[in-house]
Amino acid sequence: MLKFRGLLLSSVLCFGTVSLRAQTPDTATIRGQVTDQTHAAVSGAGVELTHTLTGLVRKVTTQTDGAFSFAGLPTAGAYDIVVQKNGFSDAESKGVDLVSGTTATFDFVLKLTGTQSTVTVSGVAGDVRTDEPELGDYLTATQAEETPLLNRRITYLPLLDAANRQAINQGDVFMNEDLFTTNGTGRRQTWFEIDGADGVDAWGRQTIFTNVPLGAVQEMTILTSAFSAEYGLTAGSVVNIVTKSGSDQFHGYGLGLWRPSDAEARLSGFNSSNATSGNDVTNDSLRQASAGLSGPIGSGDGSGQHTQFSADVEYSWENRASPVISPVAPGNFVGLYRGWLAFFRIDHQINNHNQLFFRSDVDSFFDTNPNGIVGGNSLPTVDRVFKRRTYAAEMGVTSELSPSLLNNVRLQFQLASPITQFVPVVNGTEYSVPISTGGTFASGTSQSALLMNRQYEASDTVSHSSQRNTFKLGFDVIRAHTGGNSKEFGGPIYDGEFVYNTCTQPLAVCESPTYLDNIANVKTYTQSYGNANYTVDDTLVSAFVQDDFRLRPSLTLNLGLRYERQTFADSTKDFAPLVGFAYNVHGSAKTVIRSGFGIYYSQIVDNSEANYALTGPTGVFNYTAAPGQVGFPTSVASAPLPSFPAGAVVPLRSLYIRPGESTYLDQFFPTSTLIGYPSGLLNPYTEQWTLSVEREIVPGWVLTVDYVGSHTVKINRPLDVDPPSPFIRTAPDQVRSAQAANCTRPYWIYWYKLQGTTCNPVTAMNPQPPYSVIQSDANDGFATYNALDVNFSHRFTRGSSMLVSYTWSHAIDNVDPDIPSQNPNDPNFVNLQEKGNAIFDQRSRLVLSGFYTAPLGIRLGGIATLASGLPYNITTGVTNSGDTGATTDRPVINGVVVGRNAGTGRPIYSIDPFIERSFPLAAERLNLNLRAEAFNVFNHPNFVGYSGTWGDGATPGSGFGQPLAGTTNQLPARSVQFSAMVSF
Repeated sequence: MLKFRGLLLSSVLCFGTVSLRAQTPDTATIRGQVTDQTHAAVSGAGVELTHTLTGLVRKVTTQTDGAFSFAGLPTAGAYDIVVQKNGFSDAESKGVDLVSGTTATFDFVLKLTGTQSTVTVSGVAGDVRTDEPELGDYLTATQAEETPLLNRRITYLPLLDAANRQAINQGDVFMNEDLFTTNGTGRRQTWFEIDGADGVDAWGRQTIFTNVPLGAVQEMTILTSAFSAEYGLTAGSVVNIVTKSGSDQFHGYGLGLWRPSDAEARLSGFNSSNATSGNDVTNDSLRQASAGLSGPIGSGDGSGQHTQFSADVEYSWENRASPVISPVAPGNFVGLYRGWLAFFRIDHQINNHNQLFFRSDVDSFFDTNPNGIVGGNSLPTVDRVFKRRTYAAEMGVTSELSPSLLNNVRLQFQLASPITQFVPVVNGTEYSVPISTGGTFASGTSQSALLMNRQYEASDTVSHSSQRNTFKLGFDVIRAHTGGNSKEFGGPIYDGEFVYNTCTQPLAVCESPTYLDNIANVKTYTQSYGNANYTVDDTLVSAFVQDDFRLRPSLTLNLGLRYERQTFADSTKDFAPLVGFAYNVHGSAKTVIRSGFGIYYSQIVDNSEANYALTGPTGVFNYTAAPGQVGFPTSVASAPLPSFPAGAVVPLRSLYIRPGESTYLDQFFPTSTLIGYPSGLLNPYTEQWTLSVEREIVPGWVLTVDYVGSHTVKINRPLDVDPPSPFIRTAPDQVRSAQAANCTRPYWIYWYKLQGTTCNPVTAMNPQPPYSVIQSDANDGFATYNALDVNFSHRFTRGSSMLVSYTWSHAIDNVDPDIPSQNPNDPNFVNLQEKGNAIFDQRSRLVLSGFYTAPLGIRLGGIATLASGLPYNITTGVTNSGDTGATTDRPVINGVVVGRNAGTGRPIYSIDPFIERSFPLAAERLNLNLRAEAFNVFNHPNFVGYSGTWGDGATPGSGFGQPLAGTTNQLPARSVQFSAMVSF
C-alpha cells in the first residue's frame, strides 16, 4: 500500500500545471480530549469510532495529554464513538452527523465505574461552528430533496441563502441552470466544488461544469464567505457538493415527474397574437424520469476492506411552445429540450487507514429553441440548436499517515465536447425585413459556433491535526485547453445577410418568396470574412498554507496564505493573505464571535480570447454593400459571394485587442497613440472582511448575524482606448456624428498627420484610417459591497427543518462584472463618473424555506421569497457621442447626465409550496411517495428586465420604465410539478 500511495503521489506531483483550491473538503475530522472528573488528562484510553452506514470500525488510544483524532472521515451516514478505560465507566456519543470540510470536537469526561461519564460535542451538523470564520449554510440530502426545485436542478439550492441573488437578467438563460451573484460579484464568480475537485469550466464559468442528479447529492455547503486559504480564484460563493456513497445495504429509487402545461400560467404582458419573440412562451411541459441504486460490492473480508457503489441517472423531456405570428407560418413553434444526467461512484476502504474512490458524471442536453430564437416574426428557419455535453472522471485517495497526519490526493479529467455549440437548422443566407406595422420578419441564419474544453486537474493536501491546531498545506493544478470556432452565440455570417427596405404592404406579401427574391427590395447586403478559430492553453496554479491555532480552548486564530497564477493572464504576484478568529464565548459552544479578513483573486475566463481573436486586426470583419456598390449581389440567389469582392475597399473596422500586446500590435498601428491601453491582463482581486455572531438559542435553533464588507479593484471592463474627445452634454438632443467623433481620435490625428492631410469631420473620404473604435479590457473597474446577513435555522429533528435567511445590502460599482453591454457613457470619464448602483443591487431579500411533518405522515413545506426590485440602466437609445459601439449614452435630465443604473424595478416575491405523503407498500422496505409542488403559486409577475430607453428628449418616451415581457426579462410564471417515487 505504501508503494501504491507513493506512486500516486508522484503522479500528482508530475501532473501538468496548476489552479485554485488545493483542498478536499469532502471529508471531515474528529478530534477530542479525554479527562477525568478532576480535569486531569487520561492517557491510554481506547476510542472506538463506528461508521453506521458501512460498519467500518476505527480505533485509537489517547495520547499523554488525553488527545485523540480521526481524520479523513466520509460524511455520508452517522458515527458512533465510544471511550473505554479500566476503572471508569464508558462514555459514548451516538448518531453523530459530520459536515464536510470541518472539524468536530468531542470532550469526554470519564467518571469512576458506577457513575455516568459525560461528553461535550461541538462542530457537528446543526451545531455552532467554533473553529473558523466561514459564513454560509449547510444542507443535508433530505433538505435538498424536500426543497421545491424547478426541473430538480441543484443549482437553485444556493438561492435558499438570501445573500445569493438570481442573475436571470444578466444572460445565459439558455443554460437551463440557475446563475446567481453573491457579495457584489458577477455571475461567473461562483466556485463549484464536487468531492474535493473543481466543478467549474475555465472557458466561461457560466455554471457547474458537469451537473449531478439531485438524487446523487449527499450534502451541499453554500459558503457566502469562504474564508479559508484552501479556496481561491473567486470572490463569490463557494458551493461545496459531496456526492452519495454506497452503504452495506442496497438502497434504490425510481421517480417519475411531470409538469403539465394545463396547470401553468402564461408570462405576463403578452398573448399569442401580440408576441414579439420566442421568449414569450405560451406553454411549457416537462416529463422527467430518474433512478438510483447503491449498495455493497461483495462483502468485507475481515481485513477492514469495504467496497460500495452508488449510481444515479436522470432524463428530461421538456417542450416549450413559442407563438409565431408571421402569416407565413402562424402557430406555435415547439422547442424541444432533451437532457440527461448520469452519476456513478465507487468507494473502496483499502484498510483502516486508506480510502479510495472513483466518480464519473455525464451531463448532456440539447435545446432546439434556445433563448426563444424562434417566435413572433422570426420563423423556424432562423432556429439554431444549442448543444452542450460534458463529462467528468475523478479519483481520490485519502491516507491516514498517522493518527494526526492526513494526505488527500485528487486527480480529475473533465471534457466538454462541446461546451457550447450552436447549429443552424437551416444553414443559409439570412433575410431580414422590417415591417412598417411593427416588428421584423427574419428567416435563415449562418451563425454557428463549436467550442470545446478539456481540463486536467491534480491536487494534494496534507493536514496535521492536534489538540491545539489544524495545519494544512497543499497545491492544485488545472490545465485547460479550450477554444474552437466562433463566439459563444455564433458570430460571423459567412453565408450573408440581406436587409430589406421597410415593407409597407400586408405581412403576407412582405414575407412571401416573391418579395424576398426581388433584389430591388434589398437595402443592404452584409457578409463576413476572416478566420473565426481560436484556442487557449491556460494553466491555473495555486499553493496554500492554512493554520487554525487554538490559542486557548475558547479562542482559535486562523492564519492563511495563498498564491495563485493564471497563465492566460499576466499577473504574477497574486499572493492572498487571510487572517481571522473564532471566539467560543464561555467555552460552551453556544455563542461564537467570528471575524476575518482576506484577499481573493478572480479568474479571467478563457473565452475572453474570442474577443481578442475574432475582433483583432487579423480577425473577422463584415463587409456591407448597398445597391450600386462593389460587392452588392446581382441577385438574391447569387449570395453568398465566393470571396471578398475584387476592387472593394476593406471597411472601417472596430477592434477589440488584448491588453499588454504592444509589441505585436505595433505592426498594425502605433499603440503609443492610445490612451489608457493596459500593459497587461490582470486578475481582479477583492478585499473582504466579516464580523459574525452565532448563537444557539435553544437546542437545534441557531441564530447567526453577519456583517460582510468588500472592496474589489482591477475589474476588467471594455474601454475605447482610442477615444474621441469628450462630448459634454448639458441638454437633450445634443448629438455628434460618428465621423466628427472619429476625427478627434488620437490614432486618427496621428494617421492624418502622417499622410500630410486633415480629417473631414462632415463626410468620410478615402483614404482614411483602417480602424475606428479600438477597445480593450481595462483594469480600472471597482466595486464596494456592504451587507447585513441574518440566518435563523432549525436543525432537522422529528421530520422538520427550517431556514429563515435575510440580507440587506448595497452594491456599488463603476462597471458591472461579467455582464454584456458595459460600455460607459463617455470613455474619457469612467471612474467616479460611472459610479452607481450595481445592476444586481437588490437591497433586501428574505427567504423562508423548510418542511414540517404533520399528522398522518403528510409533509408540508416550500420556499417563500420576498425581495426588492432590481436596478436598470437608463439610456437615450442613440449614440450621442458619436463613439459607435463603445458607449452606452445616458440622457440629460435636469441639466446633467443621469447616473448608471438609476432606474428601480418592482418588488419580487414568489411562494413555492409542496405537499407529499409516503405510503408503505407490500414489501417491508418498499415505499411510495406522492408529491405535488407549485412554483410562484400566486402567479406574481416578477420582472427583472425593464425598458430603460428614455429617448433623447426632455421627457421620457413611450414605454420607458415599463417591464419587458419574456423568459429573459421575468422569472417563471406559475407552474405545478407532480412526482411519484418508489424507494427501498
